[in-house]
Amino acid sequence: MISHSKNFTRYLLLSYLFVLLLVTAGAGVFIHYERSLAKSFTSYSQNAELKSHVDSILFSANQRSILLVQMINAPDFFQVDALNMEMLKHEQTVITHLQSLIQSVETKSQEEYLRQAGIVMSYNRKIQTEIYQLLMDEKQHQALDQLLRVAIPVQDKVQLLFNQLKNSYESRVSQSKEQFSNAINDMIKMIFIVSIPIIISLLVIATLTTRRLNAFAKNQQAILDSLEERVKERTNALLLDHNLLQNLNEAIGIFDHHDQLHLTNKKLDDLAKVCDTPKNGTVWQLLMCLFNDVDIGHIKYHLKHKQAWRGEATLSQSADSVYMIDIANINDPSLPNSYLSISLTDISDLKSTQRQLEHTSHYDSVTQLPNRYFFNVTLDRLLRETPKQPLHLIYIDLNDFKWVNDHLGHAAGDEFLFNVGVQFKKVLPNSAFIARLGGDEFAVLLPGHFEVSELTKLCKNLLKTLEKVNEHQSTHQVGCSMGVASYPIHAESAEDLVHKADYAMYSAKDSENGHYCIFTDQMKKALLDLREIEINLHRAVKNAEFEVYYQPQYSLHNLKLVGAEALVRWPTPERMISPVEFIPLAERFGLINQIGTLVMQKAIHQLQQWQTIAKPLPRIAINVSASQLLMGDFGDLVERILASNQLMPSQVDVEITESVMMKNFELNGENEGSCLSRLQHKGLEISIDDFGTGYSSLAYIKHLNVDRIKIDKSFIDDIATQSEARSIVSAIIEMGHSLGLKVLAEGIETPNQLDILKKLGCDEGQGYLFSRPLPAKEFEQKCLA
Repeated sequence: MISHSKNFTRYLLLSYLFVLLLVTAGAGVFIHYERSLAKSFTSYSQNAELKSHVDSILFSANQRSILLVQMINAPDFFQVDALNMEMLKHEQTVITHLQSLIQSVETKSQEEYLRQAGIVMSYNRKIQTEIYQLLMDEKQHQALDQLLRVAIPVQDKVQLLFNQLKNSYESRVSQSKEQFSNAINDMIKMIFIVSIPIIISLLVIATLTTRRLNAFAKNQQAILDSLEERVKERTNALLLDHNLLQNLNEAIGIFDHHDQLHLTNKKLDDLAKVCDTPKNGTVWQLLMCLFNDVDIGHIKYHLKHKQAWRGEATLSQSADSVYMIDIANINDPSLPNSYLSISLTDISDLKSTQRQLEHTSHYDSVTQLPNRYFFNVTLDRLLRETPKQPLHLIYIDLNDFKWVNDHLGHAAGDEFLFNVGVQFKKVLPNSAFIARLGGDEFAVLLPGHFEVSELTKLCKNLLKTLEKVNEHQSTHQVGCSMGVASYPIHAESAEDLVHKADYAMYSAKDSENGHYCIFTDQMKKALLDLREIEINLHRAVKNAEFEVYYQPQYSLHNLKLVGAEALVRWPTPERMISPVEFIPLAERFGLINQIGTLVMQKAIHQLQQWQTIAKPLPRIAINVSASQLLMGDFGDLVERILASNQLMPSQVDVEITESVMMKNFELNGENEGSCLSRLQHKGLEISIDDFGTGYSSLAYIKHLNVDRIKIDKSFIDDIATQSEARSIVSAIIEMGHSLGLKVLAEGIETPNQLDILKKLGCDEGQGYLFSRPLPAKEFEQKCLA
């Protein structure tokens, strides 16, 4: 084996030596031919280059003529100007190649020939410029005449001159090419003579070596290709990961199992600049430096037992900057050690919007007093937290306030209400809580013990205060009626207290002085009327006396009908009772679930009937109460009603108020098995009704599995007159869209409101501008015909 290897090496060396001798012998001959070839090639290249310059000049000159014709036919100045710019580019090409020709002339005759050509071309450019100016001056006919009479003949002359020059250069190129071709042929013959023995030797060498090297080369190349592809893929992945990390809005960091910094992005680096922590500092030192109110022990406990922690904290350098902090353990078995990930998200703007919404939902925009919602919350809280402490309620209703709005304008009415609130607060004790319930109604809560005489005196002081506000009006006096009820003497619940104070207020209106009245035992007879209403409600439920009206909902992008909201009404021989009156009583009497089921059955059955007409209704929206959601079989009930009417869940939109949605979230969290989640997975849509009036936090909205936000009418009422209301609506729309939700505006009553909502990007809307709620037949005739 070794002997064969030595013989192979010996013969291989001799072959290479023979080839070397042949190469050396032919080298001298090759040098001679190489010089001749180089000389011929140089001559050929120079002449070919000169001919190329002439071809470029001819092409650009032709293009300028074509562009000039296109300019005359151009429909507007912009296209004329664009074509002129293209002509200028070709002009620059002509100048460049002409200069190259002039620099390469060999004889005086060639130089004179090119000079004459340049003069003619300069004159041609002048004529073309004049034609362009005529076109810009809207003198198309004169421009066309100039083109036909002057420009085209001059251009023909240019073409003739350069065609003659081109023929001259083509002749020289042909001669050079022939010389170059002869030199190449001679050299090829010599190469052929010398190459035969070299090729034979190389073939022998190749045959002997290729067999040994071929297999190894193939395997080696396959390995290299595979490694290169894997390295390229991994490099690209790392680059993408790095760019993604650095461009995130969140501050991101990775800490090792010693809680020390391992990897950060620019956002976290910028935040950490304010901290004087050492380079080997821990994540806990960084958090304590950045934020004021973080409990490190609490975080570590969550990481140990739940593998992750989330919380909010205020930046130590700025009290207005609030961050959402997410920390989680990274226990990947493919990594050598465990790590901690930290993500800091700036939610300052979200918090600011939340505060604005909370203020709007808790306070009246006219008087800046607490609104009805805040009043109810406060009343419930006082009775819940101090059940043994007496509490007095003064229910106030302004008399003839409508006159102010009707005769002096709403601006004057708003100012009057504001002044009433200011003056009332001056005479009330510090412990009192005053709220504007809406319209011209106010309410005062007085915690603690008050004698009847003290309550009477306070009512008189409020009346005197109202007289001070009236001093600014010489034509009309706005009075007020007040009703007073006390807990626990007159009532044992918040609802009962409000009801009795309200009844006392109406009794004051009917009394001789018409100013104030304290609830008495004689007024208890009015409570018996509630019993009669309860009986009537039970009868109405039993006999299915309730009717469903439908209010259309439209897309604000194209004003196309997208659905309708089902609204319950109670017709009686005396009048049509609105849900505002009987729904609270139905909830109190435990009838709301039966009414809700009845409305759902009628609305979905009506939707099924509308699927058979030429213009079917796409969707029906049905309001659902908290009590219905708490029914154990609510989800099954909805599915049964849909199945019996052969409808899909995607054709139904369930409307739930913020408070109900939050209660559902508190009970079920993000439980995928809850009835709402189960229905939603099958296509049913969920909307938050009256958004902005409840108490849901913006930080939790993204956790609520909803499809649509319905902006409450109270915001839409002021959107055209108050910038604050418009800003709130805009914030709600932007927030909804950022979470992938649709936004529907309620209570659209004017074209101005509609235009503003369109500009703000609101998706859908409903209101009296489109249509009042209608019975099924009228709705079909008006909206589905």
